[in-house]
Amino acid sequence: MNKPRSIFLLKKPLCGTIYSESAMTEIARLTENDGKVYEGEDILANPEDFRDVEIIFSGWGSPVMDEKILEALPSLKGFFYGAGSVRYLVTDAFWERDILLTSAYTGNAVPVAEFTVASVIFSLKRAWSAREELLSGKRGPWSPPGVYSGSRVGIISLGAIGRLVCQRLSAFSLDVVAYDPFASDSVFEELSVRRAPSLESIFAECDVVSLHAPKLPETLNMITGELLEMMPQNATFVNTSRGAIVDEAAMIRVLEKRPDLFAVIDVITDESQYCTTPLLKMPNVFLTPHIAGSMGRECHRLGDMAVEECRRFIAGEKPVVPVTAQNIVRMA
Repeated sequence: MNKPRSIFLLKKPLCGTIYSESAMTEIARLTENDGKVYEGEDILANPEDFRDVEIIFSGWGSPVMDEKILEALPSLKGFFYGAGSVRYLVTDAFWERDILLTSAYTGNAVPVAEFTVASVIFSLKRAWSAREELLSGKRGPWSPPGVYSGSRVGIISLGAIGRLVCQRLSAFSLDVVAYDPFASDSVFEELSVRRAPSLESIFAECDVVSLHAPKLPETLNMITGELLEMMPQNATFVNTSRGAIVDEAAMIRVLEKRPDLFAVIDVITDESQYCTTPLLKMPNVFLTPHIAGSMGRECHRLGDMAVEECRRFIAGEKPVVPVTAQNIVRMA
């Protein structure tokens, strides 16, 4: 039986980051693959060379799958994306074709959730503030009231990452509440978390608030200065989602006005400004350069998921994480 032809389609330097040697070996076993990495320009320059391609393994740096590139791939049946959000690459032309699209976004959610849980625990132990006090010469004792056991943690959005965070926090003696107007009651029951009636209640009542909402037109600047101003004494705001969901200028003003508050920020609106943003030098901010997601060998989990989706596709089995025009908005 002839094996379907596949290609790698993403930025060339990223292929080895996502697809390990063992993944590439399995791809060669499942499909006819020449081991080369192609970019969109390669396909558009020589469309006749790709007319029999049935399967694409992709990831960060995939070209936008528009009418022009799809015309050069008339045999395409499966597109396996070894990364998170695919919103930027799909088009109406893609949805009009009967092409299976899968994403490894649930795999990318794992390290973000782990980073978040670590940030929550450090925040509740007031580790960040204790370090600042050490730097200022204070030797202790430290006895911040009402931290850790019994503290209330608020999760904004119950997508893949938010759900994982809730599941992992269940191992600790914490009161976890979540805000997601689109999640059903059964989701809250499954996660054993309480539904917060509003964003205002989350910020007003929680010792730590962690943001996991997707970046959409309706979520831009969703987290306002007024919300942050509502936070209790010594509370912490954590953002591993997207910088643009927060009114960054307002956040800076609130953090300057209220030095008791702390922010753990992994994402900013303009990520070219990590070294120049005022957040970097604020004593009540712990800033990292978008490292919560998959890095190093963690990325191989994403490639392995893409390979497994391909195996299931060839075997006639249902995909684990199919992406459709209906569910794409909820994917990270």
